[in-house]
Amino acid sequence: MAGITVSELNRCLQACGFDALGDSLASTITGKINGSIGSRNEAAMFIAQLFHESNGFKYREERSRGAGQPYPPYYGRGYIQLTWDYNYRAASKYLYGNESVLLNDPDRVSRTPEVSMDVSTWFWKTIVRPKAAPFDNFYRTTGAINGALEPPGSELARRRYNLYCKVAQVLDAYPLAREC
Repeated sequence: MAGITVSELNRCLQACGFDALGDSLASTITGKINGSIGSRNEAAMFIAQLFHESNGFKYREERSRGAGQPYPPYYGRGYIQLTWDYNYRAASKYLYGNESVLLNDPDRVSRTPEVSMDVSTWFWKTIVRPKAAPFDNFYRTTGAINGALEPPGSELARRRYNLYCKVAQVLDAYPLAREC
């Protein structure tokens, strides 16, 4: 268990230029992280990716609502911005035992912080972790989330890595993974 505290999460947010969260929301987020993530380094990677995708837990839904993309109504929702019908189907099957729950109500993913984190941790454990372990190369996490749009060395991929470095420093999560 990563053992991330509310105070640490808020210090990570502030180190990355985001506002601290209230205790209730921060407790929900840290509880989901601690229940799903094994090491502090993996937690630093997960938190950095959540910061990037949600703008510091500010958004639980893609601001453009998928405009101009081929995936609406299954556009980015949750703190990790789950997209595509097949991801909604798989997350729904895992979380609810029924693949139709999120397919029939995709807004459910962004309705509450709890479901946003449940979907985000599911995506991390199911999609990201198998591609990124042993967590020595940060880009593997970015590639699993948004690789087609953010190739190694791109400005957005570097932004994600810089967030990770700041989070890892606060969490004392060393050694740092290389960028790519």
